[in-house]
Amino acid sequence: MSYMRSPARQRQILEHAKRVFAERGFHAASVADICEAAGIGRGTLYQYFANKQAVLTAILRQTLDRVRALMERQSVVGVPLARPEDITRDQAIAWSARQLRAVLGAVFEDQDTLRILLREAVGLDVDVERLLGEIDDGLIAIVERGLGALREAGLVRDLDTRVAATLMVGGIEKLALAALRGDRPVDLDALALEVARLHGAGSLSDRVRTTRGGPA
Repeated sequence: MSYMRSPARQRQILEHAKRVFAERGFHAASVADICEAAGIGRGTLYQYFANKQAVLTAILRQTLDRVRALMERQSVVGVPLARPEDITRDQAIAWSARQLRAVLGAVFEDQDTLRILLREAVGLDVDVERLLGEIDDGLIAIVERGLGALREAGLVRDLDTRVAATLMVGGIEKLALAALRGDRPVDLDALALEVARLHGAGSLSDRVRTTRGGPA
């Protein structure tokens, strides 16, 4: 008997696998664990994936697809901004935090994905490391492009946007990983705001006012 593969069934398997990998750890988890969580037999899973690493790779590819989709939306929409003289530093930092949070939401759409990307998938093999590298590169490119637009608008000083973007993304990932190691929930809203505050204080142009009443 032949079976038709269903995109909905594949998504179901991946959603359950994310939870299994996040809760049990990739090495401790088994195909049987994934099948039990998804309520399917091994034969059904093997219609879609050769083994549990293929399942993990598919989860990473989903994430990479979201990053690429965000890059495409960013290139189409652009960055609408006010003149630096018309906004305060607090407003600029709040805007930056919202943009960072949108980026984080596209990649770390839930705590399970966050754990897999930052803890479970790291160091597995060359192919997985390549995917993780592509995800990181995409994240940095999105933030770099946003910083470039801010620089062109006069909202940030003349800085190396690639270096700044790498520091911002790397800092967020390190802070999130530290929380995961302590078995604490990761507050992406707070992370985005703190990173925006930290980098905004050093990168904003002097033309951006600290208050409505006068220049910085």
